[in-house]
Amino acid sequence: MNKRSRPRNLRRLSLGLLAAGLALAGTGVLEQRLRMERDAAEYDQWRVTLKHTPAAVTAEATPPLNASSTAALFSAYLLPVTAMPEASDVPGATGKVEASSAASEEGAGTRANLTACLAQNADFVAWLQIPGTNVDHPVVRTGNPDYYLTHAFSGKKSSAGTLFSLLSSDYRAPSRNLAIYGHHLSSSGEKMFTSLMRYKKPEFYSGHETIYLDTLFRQETYRIFAVVSMHAGDWDASCANFATDEAFLAFVRRAQEQSLYDTGVDVQASDHVLTLITCDRSYGGKDGRLVVMAVRETTRERKEDHA
Repeated sequence: MNKRSRPRNLRRLSLGLLAAGLALAGTGVLEQRLRMERDAAEYDQWRVTLKHTPAAVTAEATPPLNASSTAALFSAYLLPVTAMPEASDVPGATGKVEASSAASEEGAGTRANLTACLAQNADFVAWLQIPGTNVDHPVVRTGNPDYYLTHAFSGKKSSAGTLFSLLSSDYRAPSRNLAIYGHHLSSSGEKMFTSLMRYKKPEFYSGHETIYLDTLFRQETYRIFAVVSMHAGDWDASCANFATDEAFLAFVRRAQEQSLYDTGVDVQASDHVLTLITCDRSYGGKDGRLVVMAVRETTRERKEDHA
């Protein structure tokens, strides 16, 4: 889809968010960094507490939140453009990774309390963790992504935002490709999806290939097979479903061909993949994107029905 064919409401949304971004820039880079660091630190403390809080306590303390609307979905490749501007083009240059939690034991998944998360926010659908990085966060599925670009999972306004999937990503079925968006906040100690920048170097990939995704429907383990630098609109990395296996494999091959390095990980026609998307101004300015793609290796269905 080119710019001329985008719906008018999407253009109005983009212009509105651009205006908001320019207004923020006018407050000064230092103030913006301080706000990002404060918001990210608060969110980091909160999500650690949430992950280990008993469901009964969470439900009693905070009523369920459902911020989603029934508005039409926005074009997937436009969404990262609306993310908070980055404060630096060198992610993680001044701070070391605070590895979220130790690598999960075999079969243990993320160890997140999914029931507590759902009690906190009715849009909750999964917990994402990449051992050895700071990626250890709840994920929402929403038809109102602009809300989660500027609000934390708890509903508090925050420049850190929340990791989110579009409604096109069906976690129950599931879709052949589950796409998750998140901010790159390079001035905040590698919070949210900033740690993904490290995957641009093959030496970091080695030993950090595994991703855990605990959804309301199953517990899954993925292995990263491609790391792609791209510009917004180059191709739709968030495409959820494919008409044929050939179309799915063509999607996978494109990612592998454009990958920054060869991981040696094979993807078959019957596989499912997970795609993580964030901004990367160091690659293409405001249109730069980093896409980390992983293939599902194990899956275990949950007995609970969280419909």
